[in-house]
Amino acid sequence: MENLKFRRQFLFSAKKCNQLAGWKEEKIGRYNLYVHPENEINRLKNDDMDIILIGHFINPHFPDKSNLEILADILACKSINDISTCLYSLVGRFVLIIKRNDNFIFFHDSCGLKSIFYTKQDEEFYAASQPLLLKKIVNVKKGKKYYDYTESKYKKSDLEHWIPSGSSLYENVFHLVPNYYLDVSKFEQIRYWPTKQLKVKNLEESVEEFSNILKNTMEAAKKRFKIALPITAGWDSRIILSACKDIADDIYFYTFIYRELNKKSTDIAIPKKILSKLGYKHHILDCNRSLDENFADLYVKNSDMAHLNDWGFIANGMIKEFPQEKTTIKGNCSEIGRCVYYDLIEINPDISSSKGFLNLGTDGWEEIVFVKSQIKKWFDEIKNENINLGYNLLDLFYWEQRMGSWQAQAQLEWDIVHDSFTPFNNREIIDIMLAVDSQYRKKPNYLFFTKVIEQLWEELLEEPINPKPFSLKFRIIMRKILIKIRVFKLIKKSIGR
Repeated sequence: MENLKFRRQFLFSAKKCNQLAGWKEEKIGRYNLYVHPENEINRLKNDDMDIILIGHFINPHFPDKSNLEILADILACKSINDISTCLYSLVGRFVLIIKRNDNFIFFHDSCGLKSIFYTKQDEEFYAASQPLLLKKIVNVKKGKKYYDYTESKYKKSDLEHWIPSGSSLYENVFHLVPNYYLDVSKFEQIRYWPTKQLKVKNLEESVEEFSNILKNTMEAAKKRFKIALPITAGWDSRIILSACKDIADDIYFYTFIYRELNKKSTDIAIPKKILSKLGYKHHILDCNRSLDENFADLYVKNSDMAHLNDWGFIANGMIKEFPQEKTTIKGNCSEIGRCVYYDLIEINPDISSSKGFLNLGTDGWEEIVFVKSQIKKWFDEIKNENINLGYNLLDLFYWEQRMGSWQAQAQLEWDIVHDSFTPFNNREIIDIMLAVDSQYRKKPNYLFFTKVIEQLWEELLEEPINPKPFSLKFRIIMRKILIKIRVFKLIKKSIGR
């Protein structure tokens, strides 16, 4: 259990932290960097810069390049703009710390899955994977935000509750938002993406480009890690599996049983059928075990927003079942390109203000003052056409807010179980998706993604993706009918008939 404390996390501090004895230590300027032993760390410097990478990245265009070789490319950059350009094609989960003269710049991966929380106390700067690590070295206080959130109906009713990117539950503790870097001297987050107008691209060309990058990414990952790929009946795992045709012999395939799932559930039965046809073993990991009290205690102490009753319960099973030498592949971030929120605006079409974004699948946010304030701050900037540059605000909301907070928190909590690699966590591959006309990215057919699978491993389409039981299909049909009735009534009212 001792080795699981703050597993794969980091602390950047103006003071020494004796509580983290045994962690990797680096002195960078007058600051102390502490990195958990199971986190990879690389460092390079020249006369102009000193740069440290915590975590990993891959360049799918140069799949044989190591972390250190990619870091050398970044070190050759002459400006912050050049660095952000260099990061464009990189996929991975990382924190990049750059020292230039007496200032520090913090970048992280495209979707912010390697979280950075930071504060300033007594004119000194501190940063860490999450606030409870900051608490080891400075006085981090619970305030009104903490109690408003923990006592909210939203938090109590949503198993996977989350807060907007940029915020935390503590006084004067902030969170770095995806597509921003942190300038320590200014104590300011600065947006560096997007940089150019989004233009719709040809479907077939986009399928080709996307497929090549994803295939290269997975082949590069296989050279770096011992891969474990979770398979469900859903889109994410099927798309990733299609990119693994040439490396599948070396992959550990698994599905875990959790919540209401059982061996007859489609998320278990369909992967088993697919892998059986292909001749690969399907491992089923039972995550519906009794909660170990020692593990539960450690889990809630590893993160300030620990979801013990759900993610923690699953992790409790995985720590006993998952092969620890493996790196799991996460399918998240592909949802950014699948128009997740587009259907919701049929019910709540007003996204011309921040209020509309408060209702995007997060019932109860509107009652929490700091959440409303954070979403308004984000919306007031991103609504500017010179800032969003033609990117759909619904896509950017899912990218910067949901992925940058909900998914980042999920991966932080499961660092206690395994390291993870997310192939879609790549600004270039997200760009390719978002440049495809939304009619090809939307359900029910997800034509763009279907074509990707068809190109990479066509046989995977022989089994259905996310088949819906009749009862669910009926509810969906009724919902669409109700929406049409509501819209019809609104039209009648507006023309006075």
